[in-house]
Amino acid sequence: MGRRIAWCVLAAVPAGCADGRRCVPVSGRVTLDGGPVPGPGFVYFNTAATGEGGPSRPGTAEFDAEGNYRATTFAAGDGLLPGRYVIRVDCWQTPPNMEGKPVVSFLPTKYQDAARSGLELVVSADARSVRYDIELKSR
Repeated sequence: MGRRIAWCVLAAVPAGCADGRRCVPVSGRVTLDGGPVPGPGFVYFNTAATGEGGPSRPGTAEFDAEGNYRATTFAAGDGLLPGRYVIRVDCWQTPPNMEGKPVVSFLPTKYQDAARSGLELVVSADARSVRYDIELKSR
């Protein structure tokens, strides 16, 4: 009975993001030319540099038709580990597919490559939360 109670208590305690480190909640809004994005899509946070306490993990966020998103790590929980991230964004009119249909993005191709997008985010270990609005330009 004691083990069962201990297990229930441990299961109810929120886990850290990874290796006991705390994830920092990251959210924001994606816009295109100062207005709403043409549809829903994804933001990918690729690790560029590690934060305090060890390596970071990449993260992702799905944004809605208004561009609102909340980031999560691939293997842990809500938010991102402290560190530096380079970012890519996808918003498809016709997404990659197996039918051979032409792929059409609502966004310029530079945003589909984190190394060329010009988008970068630094998440500080002491941050309580981060608001990061992503302002894209069609040209």
